[in-house]
Amino acid sequence: MSKITKTGIVEALIFASPGPVGAKRLMNIASLESTDEADRIVETLNETYEKNGRVFRIKRLAGGYQFFTLTGYAPFVGELFTDSGQPHLTHAMLEALSIIALRQPTTKPVVDKIRGADSSAPIHSLLEAGLITIKGRQKTPGRPFLYATTDEFLKMFGLDSIAELPKEDDLAELFSDELQKAKEDAEKAYPKKNEENEKQLEQHEQSEQ
Repeated sequence: MSKITKTGIVEALIFASPGPVGAKRLMNIASLESTDEADRIVETLNETYEKNGRVFRIKRLAGGYQFFTLTGYAPFVGELFTDSGQPHLTHAMLEALSIIALRQPTTKPVVDKIRGADSSAPIHSLLEAGLITIKGRQKTPGRPFLYATTDEFLKMFGLDSIAELPKEDDLAELFSDELQKAKEDAEKAYPKKNEENEKQLEQHEQSEQ
């Protein structure tokens, strides 16, 4: 049996976790001296993976650490998860999500104005997918809901925090792959569901007023 080391413990914890593991949690479980030590161990592990030609690395994601596959291998890995349950994003959902991400917390009227269309259905779908959440109400007439992104959003797009969001002119690059996919098959996947979602959200908002 190989010797148990702090580095090995940190690696095992990140590997076994279904989601990002924070540096503080790694410190507590692995009996590290500080979160900085956790950061240094992760840096050392990544250097080892790169030196040995491994196809994965550890990345800061949604405030923690998680393993990820190098970009070049993503298409092959994706074949394993075609039915993984990851939310399918339509073009309308991506438009609404990008606006909310950049202007959060923001309201549906703001999203509607920028998109030039009603956003009830895409917002409701984003809520169901767990990519956005309701943060409260704006203190204006009608008290509309305030929407913001979630940790699921960060994980889906490989971000550690909203501070890593690109500027508005560069946002298309973050969503480029998803936008292309959405343009190709959005209308096939969501036509009837979007109509139902729009009615449900409209009824929900009316009941809350």
